[in-house]
Amino acid sequence: MNYFGKSVSWDGYVIRVNLNEDDPLSLAYHSANIMVKMEPSDIPDGHGADIGITFSEAGLEKHGDIIEDLHIGDHIKFNATMISLGDRHHLHHLRAFDIAKVPGHMDVQAHTHSSGRYKLKLAHDESDQIGVKHD
Repeated sequence: MNYFGKSVSWDGYVIRVNLNEDDPLSLAYHSANIMVKMEPSDIPDGHGADIGITFSEAGLEKHGDIIEDLHIGDHIKFNATMISLGDRHHLHHLRAFDIAKVPGHMDVQAHTHSSGRYKLKLAHDESDQIGVKHD
């Protein structure tokens, strides 16, 4: 709750990047979703993504070259606003407005959520979800 609604500058490690996979006519549309592993982890077992950051279409246009070049385990720094808090079944959701790839790498596990998906709670309606499928 200390960070809800506030802008933060954090760093973490890429779990997964999804680009333009949602319906652009939907209220839940985000041009880019990045699942991030934080250190220390916010998850009791320490595996998988801790947060999800999303970029608007304008954010993707501005930072597209960086986002498209990200790979699993890459170390990133980002500035974002926390717009919804997660729970047992949802990640914390942050709307990002800046991102940079920085030196460093972490071996991360991308397939740890029991249902095979990570979900973000949306700020406009907490009953909505964005599912991010794993391969």
